[in-house]
Amino acid sequence: MQFFTLLRQAPRQLAFGALHSFGSSFGQTFLVALFVPFISASLALNETEFANIYAGITIASALCLPVVGRWIDKVDILSYSLATMAFLALGCVMISLAGNVWMLIAALFVLRLAGQGLMSHVSMTGIARYFSRSRGRALAIASFGFPLAEAIMPATLLALIAAFGWRYTYAGSAVFILVILLPAAIWLIRGDAKFRKAPTRSPAKSTESPNTSAATDAAPTNAGSTESPSPDASSDHPRLFKSLYVWFCMPMLAAPPLIMTALFFHQGAISTHKEIELGWFAAGFTVFAITSVLGAFGSGPLIDKHSARRLFPWHLIPMMVGIAILALTTTPWVILIYMGLVGITVGFATTLRTAIIPELVPLDEIGAVRSTLTAVMVLASAMGPAIYGWMFAADISIAMMLVITLIASAVVSIVSWFSERPGFYVPPNIAPKESH
Repeated sequence: MQFFTLLRQAPRQLAFGALHSFGSSFGQTFLVALFVPFISASLALNETEFANIYAGITIASALCLPVVGRWIDKVDILSYSLATMAFLALGCVMISLAGNVWMLIAALFVLRLAGQGLMSHVSMTGIARYFSRSRGRALAIASFGFPLAEAIMPATLLALIAAFGWRYTYAGSAVFILVILLPAAIWLIRGDAKFRKAPTRSPAKSTESPNTSAATDAAPTNAGSTESPSPDASSDHPRLFKSLYVWFCMPMLAAPPLIMTALFFHQGAISTHKEIELGWFAAGFTVFAITSVLGAFGSGPLIDKHSARRLFPWHLIPMMVGIAILALTTTPWVILIYMGLVGITVGFATTLRTAIIPELVPLDEIGAVRSTLTAVMVLASAMGPAIYGWMFAADISIAMMLVITLIASAVVSIVSWFSERPGFYVPPNIAPKESH
């Protein structure tokens, strides 16, 4: 019921978040992958060549994200949104016109940076800094655009490719972004100055301002001292990265995208080793999509009640149980359980990794911090298949790989847990901000 109450109180802001998470699909791997066979045939690329190009582009876009992502802290979020959508539409047009490998590289770079990077960034950052006590639920609602796109976009675009060809489909995607998504973003928050405006630095207060609304109060619950800001308070570099805490939590942030991308990428090898038909993994993705939504919506109330920081060290447990089950059995139907448990962790991670940031930094640093942490996760997702590929090359068995994965997951969880212990965590010198 609290989700419905939140939707009644702030429908446009939540819709704005969901709109951008949905629109990010044009640059997400699951959608780009649909076009790979057609693009490869058109440009005479083999699968390995395209994979290498795509991995390089993913890394390049991740490195650019912290630079471009921090601008959201300084400008009107609607202006940032419209620029991002225009950039994404440009990428769709570029790839529809790509006649050689170099134009393809440029187009994929724009798609990945604008889609996977910035559209998601607008969605999660805007919601995280606008909502306070209901931040977890709000992020869960805004993130619903991700599974919604995964459910309807592949079949829709495949039908369009069959009818019009891949180039016209990408060109049509640009039209959809400019004619549907962009005007919808304007309509949703054009008159909402509080949601749109960039946070401003305020003088430090000894106590936080009281919440004025459970749904829309933008004052974060900062986890820091109440001292005055440090001399570099006006610096563009977020002060959080001067704390050991974030470096001990970084592996925990990187673990889900690294492990999941690697296991999904090598599912063919896993199915062969386990002598399980690949169709079970395909069916498992349906279960994965459902449980990721349940995980995201289930995590929202828990975050609002207990805080993201308290939950963060525990969210890999469902994934670890699923991987343990996969390692110990060759029964086909167990794949559904494995994928379902992994989905729960991914759903929790979707909301936790954004909800934790406003608990650690002021509003005017959320964009810079989130873009940097997102870049780390994107780099991890790019490295995952390669790391597991090296293990294959070293003749490490599938069973041993899964055991190594479990041990690594346990280690990063324990390190994250220890970083929260009294006397271990030294909070960065962050002063709470006034509510707007």
